[in-house]
Amino acid sequence: MFKRFVSLNLCPSTRQFARAYTIPRSTAQRIALKGSTKQPTESKMISIGTSYVFSPAMLATWAACCMAFGVSISLFGVDQGWINFVGGNKPNKSELLSQDSEDEDTLSVDEEYAAITARLMSTEAAKECLENTQEWKRLPYFWNTRDKSYESAFIPSTLHAPDKMSVEPVVFLNRDRQQFVFIIHIGKRLCGHDGIVHGGVQATLFDEVTARPAFWNLPRNVALTASLKVNYRRPVVADQILVFKSQLSKLEGRKAIVTAQLEDLSGNLLSDAEALYVSPGNEKLFPDNSSRIKAFEDTYPGSF
Repeated sequence: MFKRFVSLNLCPSTRQFARAYTIPRSTAQRIALKGSTKQPTESKMISIGTSYVFSPAMLATWAACCMAFGVSISLFGVDQGWINFVGGNKPNKSELLSQDSEDEDTLSVDEEYAAITARLMSTEAAKECLENTQEWKRLPYFWNTRDKSYESAFIPSTLHAPDKMSVEPVVFLNRDRQQFVFIIHIGKRLCGHDGIVHGGVQATLFDEVTARPAFWNLPRNVALTASLKVNYRRPVVADQILVFKSQLSKLEGRKAIVTAQLEDLSGNLLSDAEALYVSPGNEKLFPDNSSRIKAFEDTYPGSF
């Protein structure tokens, strides 16, 4: 048997807190009875001391709302992947087929990479350099991939991606170490106008290809871009193989002027550039780079 009123022995501070958040008796009874004209009885109220708090109906409603809220949060967590069930159902056939298709896509990307690289190596520009090993030597395009700066560098971390600069360009160095040839494939996702390579992408690549003669010839093999001027001659269509040629034009102390041309496989001049590079005098901030250059040349077999 329950007593007519439920009283709790609370400390004075807790009792004061509870009284501050109680609902007046008349209001609580009206909510519980939902407009009934029947005079409520005090036995339907749960009280703390002398102040009425909630009726049983209100507590039941509150408990139901809490349960519904908990269930909805749990379902949302499962949908978002925040909650995983151990020993769940095995993947169905459609999921396995989807996984197989993803594996096939991965293989197709590797095959496409190999196919584009083969196309780069089969161009006339590459064949001429490969056949004349006394004058030309192949170099890697990217600097040391184990270096911490590799992951944050703009070209390898941003441009080197599918449908952009999808494969590593093929690079050749001349015997005089003043001329370079770069054979690059530009994808579909580096456009400004639809189907046309963005002018800023061309400028970025000109900055890359003109830097090589400067690095190889300036003091301590260190070069910083001082200025770069690009002349856009023709629109450059995306998703094709392009050939950059760069050469050292002038060397004066810590300054180097380098020129470069961008051509398609038919030999049409698409754009050209001229850049000024300087070798900084601060050796602590920019240490000697000669050993790195030497290791770079030794990546591929053969020597001049």
